[in-house]
Amino acid sequence: MRDIITVAKKELRAFFGDKVVRLQMILLPFVIVFGYGMLMTTTIDSQKESKEELEKPVVAYSMNAPEAFNDVLSELRIKPAPDNDIEKLKKQVTDKDVDLLMVFPDDFKMSEPGSADLSNIDVYYNSEKNNSMELFSKTTVLFTTMQPRVFTFNESAEKEYNLFDSVSLVKDFLSGIIPLMIFMAVYMVCMSIAANSIAGDKEKGFLNTLLVTPVKRGHIAAGKSLSILVVSIIASISACIGMAVSLPKLSKSMEMTENASYSVSEYVMLFAAVVTGSFVLVALLLIISTLAKDVKQATTLSPILLFAIMIPLLLSTSENFNKKIEGFGTKNYMIPVWNSIKTLQDVIKTEYTAASVTLTVVVNLTAAVLGIFIVGRLFNREKIVNG
Repeated sequence: MRDIITVAKKELRAFFGDKVVRLQMILLPFVIVFGYGMLMTTTIDSQKESKEELEKPVVAYSMNAPEAFNDVLSELRIKPAPDNDIEKLKKQVTDKDVDLLMVFPDDFKMSEPGSADLSNIDVYYNSEKNNSMELFSKTTVLFTTMQPRVFTFNESAEKEYNLFDSVSLVKDFLSGIIPLMIFMAVYMVCMSIAANSIAGDKEKGFLNTLLVTPVKRGHIAAGKSLSILVVSIIASISACIGMAVSLPKLSKSMEMTENASYSVSEYVMLFAAVVTGSFVLVALLLIISTLAKDVKQATTLSPILLFAIMIPLLLSTSENFNKKIEGFGTKNYMIPVWNSIKTLQDVIKTEYTAASVTLTVVVNLTAAVLGIFIVGRLFNREKIVNG
């Protein structure tokens, strides 16, 4: 055990002694997660501002409107025309200077249902202009409701007829991007360090020198693995801090501040899922680094793991694919790394269970230990060391 700790301390001293690596471990995950969150927040806020800037006051006129329609026309912000030049006003609608023109016939009258003699209201609008199209839609709806009706619908002011769950939509959106940001940030840190820790030493010839020392090869592998696991913990903490700082801002930008907040225990669950998932990634990256002949080969093969994470995560944003994933039930939490992503999604959606989080942690820790054991076995293969 002493040899393992000695090797781990040596590796960590080398990591923290390098200013670039130190910044990469501590700051990079935070910058990626927080920066991406702020980018999305800024984008959403900019879209809101642009929409407000683009929306101009409604300019609409009516001609020959009976007094019975004064209230509804006032509600629609449709004013009496300044003059009776229909063609001039129609041209202004065409030129997008006026949003809408309503022309009532001189002999307008409200006919009884079934009457063949119906008065027609001419409504001129420009479908290329958003304000014009929206006002036309509102006008037709309001005036249609003023016609004789055989029944009504959705007229109770005390009931909420739109059952759209905006809170759920926001959390679904966040659950699709946050796991990707976090694991990408942690992965980027661990990939380069793991590649240099073993494949880099092999390429420089330093690993062969290390292997001829009295220290057991398994202890060397365990020491190097332990040091990278410490790095993954630091990177996970950095990424989770970035998430904790950016999440309230992103939620506020999406106008869901109070509904998309999380408790301390939920943040602890998020961290547990991230750090144990990163342990598995570290074990896999170390296996690749051990098998690789040099750093270039290790860094070329390592992105395969990232794609393996990204593809199902991106597919899970599809409703049909997500239903298939949910159909697996508990099996989702028995697949290393994927179970961390699923747990992150569950906690963000506040649909988690203590059993699923516990299963995720246990499975990931078991997989990480198995991976490190494989690294140790690979160290005992002379052709790997001398390759």
